[in-house]
Amino acid sequence: MTVPETNSLRQHETEIRHHVSRAELRGTRVRLAGYAYLRRVETHDITTELVLRERESGTEYRLPVAHTASPCVGAEEDEGQYSYERAGFEAAFDIDSVADGSPLDDGLWDISLAVGAQGLTREVRIGSSRADRLPGRPDVRITETVRGRRAVTLYTTVPYGNYTIDLGERKHPVLKRITFGDVRWHAGRPTELLITGRCTLGAYPRGALTVHLRNEEEPGTTVVFTAVRPPHGEQFSVQVPVAELGPGVWSGELRLGERVLPLPPLPKGLGAVKWWRRSGLWYAKAASRPGGGFALRVGRTGKRGLVRAAVRL
Repeated sequence: MTVPETNSLRQHETEIRHHVSRAELRGTRVRLAGYAYLRRVETHDITTELVLRERESGTEYRLPVAHTASPCVGAEEDEGQYSYERAGFEAAFDIDSVADGSPLDDGLWDISLAVGAQGLTREVRIGSSRADRLPGRPDVRITETVRGRRAVTLYTTVPYGNYTIDLGERKHPVLKRITFGDVRWHAGRPTELLITGRCTLGAYPRGALTVHLRNEEEPGTTVVFTAVRPPHGEQFSVQVPVAELGPGVWSGELRLGERVLPLPPLPKGLGAVKWWRRSGLWYAKAASRPGGGFALRVGRTGKRGLVRAAVRL
């Protein structure tokens, strides 16, 4: 049994202990688990809630948590005088419906617990104490929601390490998670241009990362190629079969939904490739265009080129 305390003494001395053992974003759902308790207040008559609060507007939503057993938590404190056997919590919410049945608006939604027991309540931001396996780096994703594709990020703040949800790229722009690598001719298929890069997004809709090439000499002529990325990898590649392109100068960009990233200029040392069609000998090579950027010229070799090619054969 513990010695009864007055409410004023409890309010003055009470500290919050918390630890997060699970924090994950999957689709539109966020799942959290761990424990939280008020020191020297045993876990009876628990009223703990999860609190989502938008940092600028102050809009908040309070959600119930499931209380779980935690028989060994806090046993090393106060010579074991107090029991915190119901300090565990589990919580889950959906950003599509958590706002009283509606989706959360864009913003920075800080995650807290209003830890309550025996009529006392104190609030704490959670995440500064968490399992070693939980990464501190932001988990940036493009997710299908009832409002269309949205950027959702679960991250820990710096320097305190508390969990926040970034909706709408307030602090984590999606395109900064994409960088280009080499642009070169494919080693095994010489008429394929290989565009490589790195994408550190946690997830995005299947087939959403694409390269769009536009023929500058034929307005309205566009071709699309889908990027390939291993399920658990960060490197992506796009293969462009230039022998299937029509004549002209082709410019290009990488797209992820409505987000657009211009393709890098072709390397200066990139040579030309040639191939035969029924109409003759064709080529593809780096070109220049007003404003710079990616430019690939595709065309048919003239009569002199045909004679030189025949001599080599």
